[in-house]
Amino acid sequence: MGKTEWGMKETAICLLLILAAILIFYIALLPPAACAGCNAKVAMVFSPGAEGEVVSFIRSARESIDIEMYVFTSDTMARELGDAVKRGVKVCVILEPRVEDSRKQKMFDTLAALGVDGRWASFSYKLTHSKFIIVDGKRALVGSINFSESALNYNREAAVEVEGAKVAELVSVFEEDWQKASATESASGGTAAGE
Repeated sequence: MGKTEWGMKETAICLLLILAAILIFYIALLPPAACAGCNAKVAMVFSPGAEGEVVSFIRSARESIDIEMYVFTSDTMARELGDAVKRGVKVCVILEPRVEDSRKQKMFDTLAALGVDGRWASFSYKLTHSKFIIVDGKRALVGSINFSESALNYNREAAVEVEGAKVAELVSVFEEDWQKASATESASGGTAAGE
C-alpha cells in the first residue's frame, strides 16, 4: 500500500471518528423522550397532622374543587369548602351513603347550606371508598385521608398530591361517578351488605 493510499484511509478513519463523536455528543444533548407520567409532580402528605396541608390544598383552588369522600365529619373542612364557594369556586362533593354515622346527613345538609353541590354515591359499587380531592382539574390529593378529625390529625394516614397529565384520569372517574350519583340518599339504590 502506497503512502498516498494509506494517508487517505487514515484521513477517512479520522473523519469517521470525528463524525461519530459529534453524533454521540448530539444524542447526549437531546431532551429525554416523553413518556406517560413523566411530567407528573408528586408530593407526599402524611397524618397525624395533615389538616393544614389539606386546607392549603383546598385554598389553592381558583375554579373548581371535586371531592369523593368516604367519611366527612370535619367542620373545618366544611367551612373551608364554604369559603371556597364564597371565592367563586365551584365545589362538588360525592359522599358515601352507607357509612354508619349519624352525622352524615347533617354534614350533607351543612354543605348544601354553604353552597356546595353535594350528591350521594351510586350503589353501582359495593361502596365508594374513595378519598380524593381534585383542584381546578389539574391537581389531585389522593390517599387514605378521610375528612374526619381523627384522619386529619391523629391517625396514621398517607396521601399523594399529584400534578400532571395523569390527573385527567381521576377527573374522568369523578365525572362518571357524579353522573351516577344522586341528590337524595334513598335514590342511590338501597344499602350494601357489609364492607
